[in-house]
Amino acid sequence: MTKLIISTVRRHIPVSEPSGFLYTLDFENQRILRRTNIIEPPYREWDNNPRGGLRGCRGIAINDEQIAIANASYIYRFNPNWTALGIISHPSCTAIHDILLSDNGVWVTSARNDLCAFLEYSGNMREFIYLREYGISLKGLGWLPPIVMDADNIPNSDIDFRDPRTNDDEKYNLAHVNSICFLANGDKLISMGLVLNSKAATLLKVKKWLYDAGYWQTILAFNRKVRETLKLRKSMHSELIVSPSQGISAVVRVADKGEVSLCLTLDRINTPSHSLLPIHDDVVIYLNTTKGEVIQFNHDSGHIISTTKVTDGFLRGVTLLPDGNVIMGSKGDLIVFDLNDQKIISSIRISSDPNESVYDIKILPAHFDLPPYTLSEPVKNLQPQPG
Repeated sequence: MTKLIISTVRRHIPVSEPSGFLYTLDFENQRILRRTNIIEPPYREWDNNPRGGLRGCRGIAINDEQIAIANASYIYRFNPNWTALGIISHPSCTAIHDILLSDNGVWVTSARNDLCAFLEYSGNMREFIYLREYGISLKGLGWLPPIVMDADNIPNSDIDFRDPRTNDDEKYNLAHVNSICFLANGDKLISMGLVLNSKAATLLKVKKWLYDAGYWQTILAFNRKVRETLKLRKSMHSELIVSPSQGISAVVRVADKGEVSLCLTLDRINTPSHSLLPIHDDVVIYLNTTKGEVIQFNHDSGHIISTTKVTDGFLRGVTLLPDGNVIMGSKGDLIVFDLNDQKIISSIRISSDPNESVYDIKILPAHFDLPPYTLSEPVKNLQPQPG
């Protein structure tokens, strides 16, 4: 039996309801074996982002000895029997997306502040990559944002980014760093899911002001009426008739010695791209969420090998199946995709909730037990390691 473990996020739901779940799926029989309640991060009640923000179950990382599961601010580690091994958190790391287990710690993508960091199991930040420091090195990106975090202070931050009241997302998040993977030679690829220039960032600030002032829903209602009158098809990635801002998705390569270079760019992006996955030789998968496309590219040349549209839904989360196909998330569905023939084989629905979307997908090793019905039970006597 191939068991998949899947994290999800639920949008536009009140604080009193779970913001996501962890599912375990019998892949061959397309049967959900367990739905697990997650642990909500602190300060969720102060997060006014109805779509992402502090919501949901996030990245999953697994090796033979343990599984790590993240929410927006904390990473929980368990052994194969789901005995809690520890909790990791750091004030400089939040809006956590993908995570990656490595020797003695976890690589964390912190979308809130354009940061990718290595946290030891103790919670100490041993290494970090602040993408804004490399704007000049990423030729062709045209991205020269202000340096708003002191590199000397990042490991011992005087701002607790886990609390949204302490910082302005529109100021610190201009790249939406959301995925990391290792190549065979030890180099890292990092996804800058939505790189915004100054104009786009300004427009997002205006949107935030309209939302906080209570005008945004009125604007959306007007747009709905115009769409109905003109019989315009609604894209799930854009609430407005004309997208107010577009950016770029970029994949950067960080060499083992620290050199940073631009590997891949995607233009006309209004929803962050997601989920880097090396599959074989020099080929990596990247998901263009804006267009619902799965992309195969060469990580040495940056050449795009293939681009295939697979969904109109929110494309995020991908893993390689034992038979060589891949499986991806699209809202509440899983899409099985043939890489060689570049076509969809099948889809599996795990949730009929229109507000719920797949976040990450991993294969649960055969020697791992099913997770508990709630993650809070095995960690109830543990305290997070201080960052």
